Amino acid sequence: MPTTQHDSLNQLFRERPRLALDLVRQAKLLEMPGDPPVRAHLLELSDRVSKELRPDLLLTLGPEREPTAALIVEMQLQPSEAKARQLPRYAAAVWLHLDCPVHVVVVCPDRRTARWAATRMPTQLETFHIDPLAIGPDDIPLVTGAQVVDNPELATLSLMAHSDDEAVVDDILEGFEALPVKHAAYYYEYAYHFAVESAKHRLEKALETKPVFSPFAKEHFGKGMVEQGIADVLEVLELRRIPLTAEQRARITESDDIADVRKLLRRAVLVDDAGELFA
Repeated sequence: MPTTQHDSLNQLFRERPRLALDLVRQAKLLEMPGDPPVRAHLLELSDRVSKELRPDLLLTLGPEREPTAALIVEMQLQPSEAKARQLPRYAAAVWLHLDCPVHVVVVCPDRRTARWAATRMPTQLETFHIDPLAIGPDDIPLVTGAQVVDNPELATLSLMAHSDDEAVVDDILEGFEALPVKHAAYYYEYAYHFAVESAKHRLEKALETKPVFSPFAKEHFGKGMVEQGIADVLEVLELRRIPLTAEQRARITESDDIADVRKLLRRAVLVDDAGELFA
């Protein structure tokens, strides 16, 4: 079953399809001449009438109607024998559908899973197997705070890969502050899901200071108005597609203390369920 971390990784690559191609190129796992267009597709495949195949993300390279190659991008949090059997099926189904070379890219948050993903995955057909292109922490470049604006998706992955380094986490979090407020909320959320526990604590502490000291917070609370803060809370929840019951919405809109609204805004960036706003 997909997890919050899995879904966040998936969404990150959907928002910047070229990210997967850039990573496998930089890791020297794939040679791809030129600078082909990269498109993300929502596609359900099948290997027989009753069997649906749903890869996390399918990217095509080159012309839309006649792609030169396809990348199946899978987010994998731990080794899985079931997934090792499934990935060759994905590759075969995409090849049959698009009739072009197919590469399977597996993005892993830890080295153990990356080592597993880099091994050959056989099938019951003697001569058919796949050799996935595994992207682990060592294949994700270190991004500085100054580079965050140019590629916030890569910066978020960099935080995932290097979140045990306090200086790296602080630098990237500082870089997020240069992003537009609405976008920054997304990347703080992703960073929180990807980071190790110690980094999560630092991120929570950083968010606690934002309503007073940072550009992120000044745009939210510069007018010093509770009403503006409430509107921001609702907008962040809407952008993150977190539904509210009528009772929950009423509790937010009836808030009359700026400190309480600040707490709601911080939680709106991090929670997965609206009920956690009031915990």
